[in-house]
Amino acid sequence: MADTLRPLIERAKAGDREALSALAGCVDRFVRIFSGSLSQSVRRAYGSTVDFVLEGLAEALSKLEAFEYRSDEDFYAWAKRFIRNRIVDAGRREGREKRAGRPVVLGDHAGLVESPGPTASQIVCKEEVRAAAARAILELQVEHPREMEAVLLKVFEGQSWPELKDALGLSSEKRARTLFARGLEILRPHVERSLGPAVVAEFLRP
Repeated sequence: MADTLRPLIERAKAGDREALSALAGCVDRFVRIFSGSLSQSVRRAYGSTVDFVLEGLAEALSKLEAFEYRSDEDFYAWAKRFIRNRIVDAGRREGREKRAGRPVVLGDHAGLVESPGPTASQIVCKEEVRAAAARAILELQVEHPREMEAVLLKVFEGQSWPELKDALGLSSEKRARTLFARGLEILRPHVERSLGPAVVAEFLRP
């Protein structure tokens, strides 16, 4: 297990604001990869995935003193629970409102209708790619922050090119596409070393 975050966490606990900000940046990207997708109704009512991540991350870091560090993975799992709890709570509130009689247009809530899910092997493969990508993004984010953010927004949060352009403050969609392509080029070899090119090609593509 990795323990590269130990010095950062210790400094943040001691009140070092720069360490706290750096820690927030690491966790933010990691958790956003794993935070999952929200239904359209939940996004409309309660905000985007990023909103949940930022709120949950702020809550987690406010309780950092209570966290007992064992490994980086343990820390990420601890922080992720705060985000996941907020998403689950929002989904429950949405469910209660729906049961109370709020009209539902099926076209806007297609994600709530049960459908055949992915196979177990597909789920495992996707999670392996996400885990490998998360590790690589964390390794590369200091040297290539803009490129890694572009990959995160496009691949893991599903943003459109106009949304990506606005999120990164770019002048055109062409620049957004270029930044994203450069990010994939940087990231791909790191992930391929773990999983091989065939698996990666299915999940990390323009």
